[in-house]
Amino acid sequence: MHSTLPPELEEHRASCRGTAERHFRSLIPTMDRERTFPHECRPVLAEMGAYGLPFPTEVGGAGGSWLAWAILHEEVARVLPALGIHFQVNTVVAGALLDCATPEQIERWVPSLLSGEKVAFFAFTEPDTGSDPGLLRTRAERTEHGWRITGQKRWITNARFADVGVVFAKDPDGDVSLFLVPTDSEAVHAGEHTPMLGLRGTGLADLYLDGVEIPHDHLMGTTGGRFKTLKKAMTIGKLGLSSMSVGIMQASLEEAVRYARQREQRGHPIIDFQAIHHLLAEMTSRLEASRQLLYWAAMSKDQGAEAIPEVASAKLFITQTAVDVTRMAVSVHGVYGISEETPVERMFRDAKMYELLEGTSEVQRELVMRAVDAIR
Repeated sequence: MHSTLPPELEEHRASCRGTAERHFRSLIPTMDRERTFPHECRPVLAEMGAYGLPFPTEVGGAGGSWLAWAILHEEVARVLPALGIHFQVNTVVAGALLDCATPEQIERWVPSLLSGEKVAFFAFTEPDTGSDPGLLRTRAERTEHGWRITGQKRWITNARFADVGVVFAKDPDGDVSLFLVPTDSEAVHAGEHTPMLGLRGTGLADLYLDGVEIPHDHLMGTTGGRFKTLKKAMTIGKLGLSSMSVGIMQASLEEAVRYARQREQRGHPIIDFQAIHHLLAEMTSRLEASRQLLYWAAMSKDQGAEAIPEVASAKLFITQTAVDVTRMAVSVHGVYGISEETPVERMFRDAKMYELLEGTSEVQRELVMRAVDAIR
């Protein structure tokens, strides 16, 4: 398809694609089958700017755009979707720090996150809540030297090897506050790796906070009112998931075309058959529609908007569409599409994961509807 991007962004895409092909394709079995995170990829990701591309150079970022960040995610996910969810979390945590932390906290923590030197986790979800801050059970109590935090967090990416993260907890006033929690205390520990349908090898696990004590200056900003920070941070996460879903669709289309060209029936490659034409055409049109919606959402953030409804619209449409497009890729392969030896089987599993993470489609519809209500 004809590109609507300026040449410098297409050069950026080509660079990201080449790096991903050279360094990440061989890691697919490590993550998907062995369910192990390949830490050797971290210097490569850092060199690409994966951890801090869209942030200002003054805080350790690369001074790039959200659109360039989306393209980077897209190209990494075209090769290895599970890898994107790892480095996305550093960007989310850095965004939360820049939103509400003190200048001293930003100076101390943000550069190491944006360089990839430190790995972060982002801990809001709990066994009894995925989106409602009123149901949080994690508690923060004041102590003589700072804070004591007790609770359990669920579905935490990077939990098994992160260095530091942000934890949402109820403060003594019953409001939601945000705390920086290093993992070098015995009172912080991750559970066993959570067996997942897809996106394996990301260190995703429950995180247990057994009365961990942190200093006063690990409270991010001031107490209370941090649900707005959560919404902003999750907007970054949703943009990343949307980008990676586009990358999965691109890979599944390429794989479907490759298979259709080499698979023969009745003496002809199946790409000659009208039924396959229809599947590939449908996949192509849905992919391109998703890509344009993604770029619109990313450019909305680049123009300074919070972009909460724009990114929610993108996440809603793109992640659902990715499930449909990868399902069509499986159909092109016929019964071979359900074999673990076929790449599209993994792509279908990973696409379904992205549809559910960072807020289900039902949550995104509510966010979009609030924007509709505002203009009615």
